[in-house]
Amino acid sequence: MCKFIWLIAAPLLVGHASAAVIQKEPQAVGSPDLIKITGVIEPNDDLQFNQIAATSGQAVVVLNSEGGAVLPALEIGRAIRLKGFATAVASDTLCASACALTWLAGTPRLAGQSANIGFHASYVVNNGTASETGVGNALIGAYLNQLGLSQDTIVFVTSAPPEGMAWLSGEKAGELGLQFATYQTSATSSDETQNAPEPYDPMRVAAAFYNALSNADGVSAAALVVPEKRGVGPFNEASIHSFFGGLSVPLRLESIARNGTDKTVALYTYARSDGSVCKGKSEVLTTYKYGKTLISKIRALNGC
Repeated sequence: MCKFIWLIAAPLLVGHASAAVIQKEPQAVGSPDLIKITGVIEPNDDLQFNQIAATSGQAVVVLNSEGGAVLPALEIGRAIRLKGFATAVASDTLCASACALTWLAGTPRLAGQSANIGFHASYVVNNGTASETGVGNALIGAYLNQLGLSQDTIVFVTSAPPEGMAWLSGEKAGELGLQFATYQTSATSSDETQNAPEPYDPMRVAAAFYNALSNADGVSAAALVVPEKRGVGPFNEASIHSFFGGLSVPLRLESIARNGTDKTVALYTYARSDGSVCKGKSEVLTTYKYGKTLISKIRALNGC
């Protein structure tokens, strides 16, 4: 029989779902600094990045992110291009959606042989208001023009499917004329250790997902889902923002428990716009891909 470990949810509902960690690692004299961005990109992460970037004259920005908010990702990219920093995605790590837009700003761009770089149609939340895909694509297109990318690349990025992920292969990059070099880390460098896969942690990711729902943050919620299911059904960013943003009482995670290797059970409450109360119970199935714990399926156990 599986044992349940219960957590009180209140501490989990503070702040954003899973803000990125941005750290600088000075290297040997004459070598560029390493600035690492790990995790879901959140509003104001660009401000933190700018503060760190101001202390470096030369740097490689190493990205390991599920994606996240588009606007701060674009601002980080603009700062990278202005500073002339390189961007890199290590082998066996993920840089998807908003993260991939940041990666495009590097001079040069670097990628490991088994790096996972993917583009996904995005919508933009500005001052709490979700903009339709056309507006988001216009902002992204203007950014890509600023980077001097080809029209073919702009079409590829802005035409990414609303569901799933358009992965950038070496062959596709060649077709687009999108240049990048191979990123290799020394076996003795700290970078090799820092880019080791994250531990498998279904509890943390499930809690972060419901934290995002409590904030009606569709971008952060979808970033915690396997890339091939983003934008579909309950994992559609705009739908999450619309539904959970319209509640009369926001979702509150009451408890979460591990139930076997890949499953957690979440208990939560919220009140709909008509005042009716939902006391929900869902089973969250997780998987380990791209060196990250990601949600593959959620099943409501009581229809709520």
